[in-house]
Amino acid sequence: MNDIVYSTIINPEEIEMLREKTSQYNDLVLSFNQKTIELLKKNFTLKDSLYVIAKQNNEFVGFCSIDRDWWEDGFFMIREIFVNPNFQKQGVGEKIMGMCIEHAKNKKALGVVTETDFRNIPMQGLCKKFNFREMNNPHWKEGITYKLLF
Repeated sequence: MNDIVYSTIINPEEIEMLREKTSQYNDLVLSFNQKTIELLKKNFTLKDSLYVIAKQNNEFVGFCSIDRDWWEDGFFMIREIFVNPNFQKQGVGEKIMGMCIEHAKNKKALGVVTETDFRNIPMQGLCKKFNFREMNNPHWKEGITYKLLF
């Protein structure tokens, strides 16, 4: 993991590198389709958003984004986190998620939220590592919403 480079996306067109990237956990398939790419590009322009990319020798390793588009004032949302299957279980997800959480703290957020599919056990484990707590989200029932208070 020492030769993985972590950087910030500064141009929304760089988000295109995510298009059609896929990963699978049991029967759950995660991919960056047109709808997801467009949402990421839209939220990229929000004040205080952060998009982190990880690469190794120009190979895509991982991505995490955080922005203020959440219905509770003062909270940031981890919108997407994705690690190339070839680099999973090497601490990449923890590193990029940690960078996004620190960014929210530095922007004086009250906390961070994220949402994940009921079947996304790896993401649920990552949330527990950071001490997120499950919350009742009246706006989304398709999975689990997690909240981390600062």
